[in-house]
Amino acid sequence: MEKKSTKTKLISRTLGFVIVAIQAVASVLLVVSLLNINIVSSTILIIIIAVLAVLLIFNAIKLFIQKNASMSAKAFCAILALLCIAASLFAMRYTDAFNSFLSKVTEQKPETKEYSVVVMNDSNIKDISILKNHSVGFLKTDTKAGNAEQHLQNVIKINSDFYEDLDTLTSALSATLTDAIVLETSRLEALEEEPDNPLENTQVIYTYEIELEEKDKTISEKEITTEPFIVYISGSDSRVGIKATARSDVNIIAVVNPKEGKILLVSIPRDTYVQLHDTTGLRDKLTHAGIYGINMSKTTIEDFLGIKIDHTIKVGFEAVVKVVDELDGIDITSDQAMKLNATTGGNKKICEYTEGTQHVDGACALRFARERKSYERGDRHRGENQQQVITSIIARLTSSKDYLLKAPSILDAAADLFETSFERDDITAFIRMQLTNPIKWQTESISIDGAGSMQPTYSMGANRPLYVMLASEDSIATAKNKINEYLTVAEEEPVDESE
Repeated sequence: MEKKSTKTKLISRTLGFVIVAIQAVASVLLVVSLLNINIVSSTILIIIIAVLAVLLIFNAIKLFIQKNASMSAKAFCAILALLCIAASLFAMRYTDAFNSFLSKVTEQKPETKEYSVVVMNDSNIKDISILKNHSVGFLKTDTKAGNAEQHLQNVIKINSDFYEDLDTLTSALSATLTDAIVLETSRLEALEEEPDNPLENTQVIYTYEIELEEKDKTISEKEITTEPFIVYISGSDSRVGIKATARSDVNIIAVVNPKEGKILLVSIPRDTYVQLHDTTGLRDKLTHAGIYGINMSKTTIEDFLGIKIDHTIKVGFEAVVKVVDELDGIDITSDQAMKLNATTGGNKKICEYTEGTQHVDGACALRFARERKSYERGDRHRGENQQQVITSIIARLTSSKDYLLKAPSILDAAADLFETSFERDDITAFIRMQLTNPIKWQTESISIDGAGSMQPTYSMGANRPLYVMLASEDSIATAKNKINEYLTVAEEEPVDESE
């Protein structure tokens, strides 16, 4: 009987040792993970380590060090240890998701550019293999035309011709002076939206991507938790991934003043007529700057507003749907009743908006942000709606620590449709600041305004006037003044030591 009792105690102590060992490993892994994501303040981290250590020591004493501990005490500590293990594993799922998100969105991979091989509908060339030894036209003014031509030559042997401008290139195809032409897919999509699309009776038989050379990236020296900074938010309509160049249909400048808890959103309509950076001659729509990469959009806006942009955020439209749905919807205010068709992820639905404030899901939030035809002011009104959606997302995220703590799952859902020039440490420092001293951010929205006009553009050529917006000098001046106002940190009043 005594032997049986001794054996039972030995098994109990051995089992207790195993449970405590697993608890110790889980606790250490959790601490390492917390140190890695670096969003928890030092004080909170010390408290967590202390609590984990106390629980570990207590369980170790009762489960295998103290020989005469009662069975009820052992059972209690075993349950406590298992709860600690479960809590640590749950927390690590959270930290791993956050680490995965940070790795994805801060990964600085070069942008890519997609090209389409286009033939006439009645052409006998229906497949890329049939194009061998046929003539193919390229756009000479495309700075990456040589790269695009070399890439296609590596796929199949062709006879290359380079044409001076877009009209000459498209005319050569329709007049059968060349068997096929190669155009950036984003430029092709822009042509498809024009009423006199010269490629209406054509088809794409092949698409391919080339990788752009990585450009020098200017690293901002600003401490974003204490100093005001400027972020360029680009809404990309790319259909082939966030790394691909595409028209920038959303162009918003966010001026963030963390010391005063204020954010200024400046919307620049996509059709704003601007001089693309480092170009001369014809100006272009701002949206077309995205065809040449986010750096072109960034530097063009810097020239336009006379500012220095510290960081960029590029967002695929589908990210809005995922983020808003993770937040259980947002509130938006419509100034008119509308019924719009929405399509996201291949699913169609009807979004009904009433005049006034209402709660909408991700699909209807995105549809609201993209609508312009229902408004008299068109794209300018759409810019205001986009600002409203961004403001509502910020308000929802900062309305409760619960949503901020849910940020990894929210952002991980959109990680493949989101990238930024922010460094990993910048993001973690900003979140740590918000977790430690939550700020109720105040946002203000303004928009560049102007008058519509038909003008030739740099991207589409002198012979193809397009609708553009000529920005008013007054609205540009107002935006510049507002930006400078938000960049100014109020001086703290000196303390009168005589009092």
